[in-house]
Formats: sequence, structure tokens, C-alpha cells
Amino acid sequence: MIEKQLKRAIWAMNEIIQASTRGITREELSKKWANSTSNDWTDKEIPERTFYRIRNMLQSVFDVDIECIKGAEPRYRVSSEYLEPGSSNLLSLLLNKKESENKSKPSYILDILNLIMTGREIPDEDATAVKAIAEKLNRVPFDSGKQLITSVEAGEIQGADCAEWDEYYRGYVCLWNEADYKRSDLWVSIGIYDERVLFYIVTATQDSAYHAKVSELLDVDNGEMYRGDYWWYEPKDKSLFQLDFQTFPDMKEVKRRAELLIAKIAELPDDIQKPEA
Repeated sequence: MIEKQLKRAIWAMNEIIQASTRGITREELSKKWANSTSNDWTDKEIPERTFYRIRNMLQSVFDVDIECIKGAEPRYRVSSEYLEPGSSNLLSLLLNKKESENKSKPSYILDILNLIMTGREIPDEDATAVKAIAEKLNRVPFDSGKQLITSVEAGEIQGADCAEWDEYYRGYVCLWNEADYKRSDLWVSIGIYDERVLFYIVTATQDSAYHAKVSELLDVDNGEMYRGDYWWYEPKDKSLFQLDFQTFPDMKEVKRRAELLIAKIAELPDDIQKPEA
């Protein structure tokens, strides 16, 4: 699956580059993919949601802007600052650009990307490259969680002044405001998986009346007790609960949702106090 995702994404990048500077619509790209010899997927087009995930991944991997030219049919192109005069295929340039910025990146990863883009099979001796790519993708939960903690420490997430890894669950990061936590015993827990991010509000308080009041005021479900006797509440608004992604999570959106949930806790009435033990 990883090889197929990379193959489709790099094929899309090559098409967008060749369409610059005029650009290409999502529909045009989808039709090209349906007829491409590189397409060995069962679905014959690129769904809209998948297209935006691919666009975000390409911008992250290649560190270039893919502009949207607004109109009746929005068109997408590589930003002109990355265009080389007279060239309609900038894949090698983009790969070299990325390599020059990251000297530690093994050259065989560039080779494997070229193999995938041209539709050739990956030789057995290059299996280490596939493993390297898989390892990088498998580190997404840890790397994203570490980035989240660093953002809190740098004051980049409004309202949150503390963050640490969850003591029981791998890939989960706890965020809170110290003053609000001491008053309410509530914090935000964000779980980062390989393909989705989940957002919870959590408490260690066991009082059922308190649970009911919190559920009503924060617009969360009734909560479930998990390891450590902590109660985990899902936001009823599912646009705040689950964020899906294909390769890398949108950390800007992760931070935005974290800020919204932290703010909800901060806005609780003063009479919402952690029950006395």
C-alpha cells in the first residue's frame, strides 16, 4: 500500500509540474489518472478528498507550494518561484532541492522515488529503501506528538501551558492549562494514529454528578472509563473529534482543534470545581 500511495502521489506531482504555468484542474488530473499506465488501483479516479490529501502531502514532502488559481474550475500549479525556464519536468530538480536541504537523506530514497514515478518494479535489492520509507511513515504518531508538545512549550497553542505524553497510551499527548486543570480536573488528550487523530476531554474525577454536568456544559458524550480510572469524553461535534489523513496529519488543524477544546474548558462557569476527595 505504501508503494502504491507514493506511486500515485509522485505521478500527480509530475502531472502538476508539466501543467505549469497554466495549471491543471482536479477533474483533469483525475481523468488522466484513470487512463494512466501507472494506475494499478481498483478505483479509477482520484476522489476530491483524496486529491487534497495528496496536495498537502506533496507540499510537505517536496517543500514547494502548489498554488490554486481560483475560477469556475480551480487550477493547480507549482509556484513559479520553483520553475526552471524551459523545463516541463522538474522532478529531478525538486528531489535534488530536497536532498540539498537535508544532507542526511539517503540517496537511495531518491532512486526509489524515481523507480515508482516511472512505473518500474522495485528490485529486491532496493527493499531497504521501501523499509526506510515505511519506517518514516510509522514514526508519524511519535514525530507529530513531539511536535505538538514542542508547540505548547513554545507558546504556540493558545490557552495551553503544559503538555506531556500520556502515561498509558502510546501516541497520545495530554495538553492543559495549569490553572484551569487545578480548578476543574480536566485536560485535553490527543491520540495520533497512522491515519487519524482523535481528540478527547479527560478527567480523573469519579463523581457521576460531576460527569453529567461536564458532559452538558462541554457538549461531549457521557464518557467512558479507561485505564488508570480516567474518564474520556468525545466531543459530540465530530468535526472536533476525528481528523483523518493519508500520510501526514495537518498539524495546523490539530493545533486549531486543541485550542478550541482548551478554550471550552477555560470557559466553564466558576462553580465547576473539582469535587473534594
